[in-house]
Amino acid sequence: MSVGLSMYDGLESENPPDNGLESATGATKKLARGISRATENAAIVSYARSQLAALGTPDTPEFTFSLPDLSVYPDSFRKFLEKDLIENGCLSSLEAAGRLNWWYKSGSTRILWPLATSGDGNCLLHAASLGMWGFHDRLLTLREALHNTLTKGEYRHALFRRWKWRQTGLNAAAGLSYTEAEWLSEWQSIVDMASPTIRNQTATSYQSLEEIHVLTLAHVLRRPIIVIAETMLKDADGVALAPIPFGGVYLPLEVSPLLCHRTPLLLAYHSAHFSPLVTVDGCNDYGSACGEGVSIPLVDPDTGKLLSVLFAVDPGPDWDWIDGSRELLSCTQDTMEILLRQYLDCEYQSFTSEDIDRFSDTDGSLSKTAKQLLEVAKQVGSIGRSVSKKILFMTNKRPKSPPSTNGGISTEGLLCVRIKSRRHQYVDQMLQNYLQSAHARYLQDHQIDDTGSELNYGAGRSKFYTASDHGSHASVSKLLPTNPNNKDHTLYLSRSTFYNDQTPSNSTGPKTWNNSDESKDSVKKCRTEGCQYFGSPKTQYYCSKCWANQH
Repeated sequence: MSVGLSMYDGLESENPPDNGLESATGATKKLARGISRATENAAIVSYARSQLAALGTPDTPEFTFSLPDLSVYPDSFRKFLEKDLIENGCLSSLEAAGRLNWWYKSGSTRILWPLATSGDGNCLLHAASLGMWGFHDRLLTLREALHNTLTKGEYRHALFRRWKWRQTGLNAAAGLSYTEAEWLSEWQSIVDMASPTIRNQTATSYQSLEEIHVLTLAHVLRRPIIVIAETMLKDADGVALAPIPFGGVYLPLEVSPLLCHRTPLLLAYHSAHFSPLVTVDGCNDYGSACGEGVSIPLVDPDTGKLLSVLFAVDPGPDWDWIDGSRELLSCTQDTMEILLRQYLDCEYQSFTSEDIDRFSDTDGSLSKTAKQLLEVAKQVGSIGRSVSKKILFMTNKRPKSPPSTNGGISTEGLLCVRIKSRRHQYVDQMLQNYLQSAHARYLQDHQIDDTGSELNYGAGRSKFYTASDHGSHASVSKLLPTNPNNKDHTLYLSRSTFYNDQTPSNSTGPKTWNNSDESKDSVKKCRTEGCQYFGSPKTQYYCSKCWANQH
């Protein structure tokens, strides 16, 4: 794709909503932060969107957005950027649950970051667009392509069979059984969900999408999609309410692997909301250069087995849905690994067993699962580099099922997918625009002057500093000094005098004081030689201490 696709989302008239939260008036809460704040990018993004829309169905987009290395900035500004760009609630929750970034060996820089994404019911397509091109799907280009694929695309019948096969298994576990009419009705509902028609005229929101829509999107893009999500929906007390079915790998199985892009699109799913997961340039867990990409484990941290390949089975158009044996078409771990290797650039990552020793509880004990992993490491000499973080989460008072060495863990390490970022040529300019805009907002929010210091008032060696706002500072700066001839820049408040430890550069010696040469309100340095305090005409230009000594 050669269109001018950029990294950043420009300011737009519709003011995108955030996370689908509605106010009492029915209007959605607007996303008022993030990369869309750079107004200089609006024209570029508008042009890029129009060019993408003119193409119709995207033709195997190969771009993968990545963040610049934020660690090069001072901590305060870096935290400001992270707050501005990242879905911190999603990041914290998925990391606390051990689902995201558990593979990172050490350090504070994370491998994957969820970008802030609008939540208007179209978040799946927004997240996909952000993950590839850096802007939201405002023109509904991806949503229209998704809907067209389900209504008249060449894969629609195969997608229906894959969905029906998976749903039949879920129904059986729940004791449900659909009639043929009910199957068709359910499928039509799924097709209608993907419609680009808004469902709420007041709030401008769309129907939320399901797992089958993620699979369909993978076929639209001809690109694998990996969704990282928690496994169970829990209440405020942590009690499990229902399973979350989105996590796993979605492969465009109806398209030849030779026609697909091999770097997957990474998405996070949290609180019924999708966000793109992006890497950071120059920050990866294996020290590789940016162009070489980073490796992300294809292993479930709870079970140690490979991530599930969802909708992996198509029973075919002649399948007997009543009497057919499901066991004949089961998708085993070996089958899933074959599929993953067909569509993704996979590799094993390993490290020495000594690196595992530091992962233990504060009392020095290890969980049963961690001990088993240590035994495996000692026996084979190496294990997946990423399993180190896995042990950390397993020993954090969270009971886990012992990982199966027949799954994602082997004597060679952990099966990983290689992620290669390829940003568009406009990214550098868009990045510069955003950073300039973000820095200006940072200075305003933190009351920083042009020198990089916070605006404070003080006096000499006194330590009574207080932060000021720009308005007050501008007003005080316009006040005339009490004594224009005095080169000292100490700020005087009322009749108080402050210690000043700075001698004027043009001072040649003690001044000769004359009570009649200045107005009654003038202030000068104390007449006592060597004294650094100040006096007024009322004390004959002695400071208060020296004036008392004179009497």
